[in-house]
Amino acid sequence: MKRILSFLLIVLLVTGLAVPSFAATSTKPTAEVRGMWVPFCDFEALGLKDKTEAQFRTNFRAFLKKAKAQGVNRIYFHVRAFDDASWKSKTFKASEYLTSKASGKKTAAKTYTYDPLKVVIQECRKKDMAIEAWMNPYRITHECYLNPKSGYSTKRIRKAVKELAKYDLDGIHFDDYFYHSRSKYRTPTWRTALAVTVKGKDTKALPSNYYKKKYVNKMVKTIYKEVHKKKGRTFGISPQGNYDNCMASGADVDTWLAKKGYVDYLMPQIYWTDKWGRKGDFAMFSGRLLLWTGLKRRKGVRLYVGLALYRTGESYKDDPGWKKSNTNLKRQVVKLRKAGCSGFSLYTAKDLYRDGAAKELKYLKKVLK
Repeated sequence: MKRILSFLLIVLLVTGLAVPSFAATSTKPTAEVRGMWVPFCDFEALGLKDKTEAQFRTNFRAFLKKAKAQGVNRIYFHVRAFDDASWKSKTFKASEYLTSKASGKKTAAKTYTYDPLKVVIQECRKKDMAIEAWMNPYRITHECYLNPKSGYSTKRIRKAVKELAKYDLDGIHFDDYFYHSRSKYRTPTWRTALAVTVKGKDTKALPSNYYKKKYVNKMVKTIYKEVHKKKGRTFGISPQGNYDNCMASGADVDTWLAKKGYVDYLMPQIYWTDKWGRKGDFAMFSGRLLLWTGLKRRKGVRLYVGLALYRTGESYKDDPGWKKSNTNLKRQVVKLRKAGCSGFSLYTAKDLYRDGAAKELKYLKKVLK
């Protein structure tokens, strides 16, 4: 049914038939989330790798100052990118993107001389900014992921969440990597389920889409329950902006949005402009926004939108709108507000410093005052 909806939407857009417009301006929503992702691949560019605590704090504070000036009020900090830890974990290894001393033979607690996450949280609080811990639940390397079918995989993910529970966080945030391994999935043994380096049987076999969703859903529900043991914390996921890709890779967004006990919010990554396609005449952003806001959603589940700051000012043959206009993000925020979304997040942090993004950020700021 959803594939049919997607197809009909594309037909409407391509043929030029009427599609509801979100172009009208709207007042600033109350407590609008204005987030920014800080991924592992930005750590070095932001001056966070191989630094003393004082240097790390100074550099992260400088980044927050710039983000705050842009209107950002929530940070999604990458704490688990490759089955590792950006905190002083007693279970997992340190992130090699924060320290060159990271090793699969010793824990982060024995590697870091200070706690990076603790510093991040302290600096966010000083700026009165919310902070969520961003995790890739299954990814070990780009080639190998934890097997979502295994209960030991869920146990390992849950352990990370339980360690993070001691920190002054506003929530736990997952991104869109579920069944995305390039080659194999690892089923932990009971002995290595909570080891520094997880070992086990590797397999290339993939289940049907039905079972992919079933296995991932069980984990998501477990983590939702774990996160909510601490009052006031939220659990959310940022799936791909392509609905069909989500449903084929274990991201059962229909269930997460409509049923109790899965998520507090979803943030689909709608990384396209309204001048998409070789001819630049396809309203892809508006079409995707219409699809996501049209999905059945349980009362209380919020919808945010991931926006592609990293594409601004760049040239793409399949999406020339990024080069043709400097007001893409500004117009997208106006549209998502009009569509009833509760906020957005920008990917990625280092693009705050990129010259090619400067004009887009300037115009975006005008609607964030």
